[in-house]
Amino acid sequence: MAAHELYRYEGKNFRSVYARVDDDQFRIDTQDMGPTTEEVWGDADYEFWTTVPRAAWGDLLMALAKEFLADEKATDRLRDICRKHGVQHEWANWV
Repeated sequence: MAAHELYRYEGKNFRSVYARVDDDQFRIDTQDMGPTTEEVWGDADYEFWTTVPRAAWGDLLMALAKEFLADEKATDRLRDICRKHGVQHEWANWV
């Protein structure tokens, strides 16, 4: 699956953040460049990342739900996020 850029800052100190999904892992990686990177790391480029293996995706989804959907509008917000990003989902109700 392709990578998606989540964030980009093009100033004196450049930063780019990408999310990637492969068959066996989800990864967010960041690249920094600029004077601060050179000062701190002694190199023009610094990259770092966090990888979550496929076996932990369910745990990651629950952690993200707790962090970002834990309020009275959680069901509607999840539906709206799915719609906005073309994520397959089913919304239903019962009266």
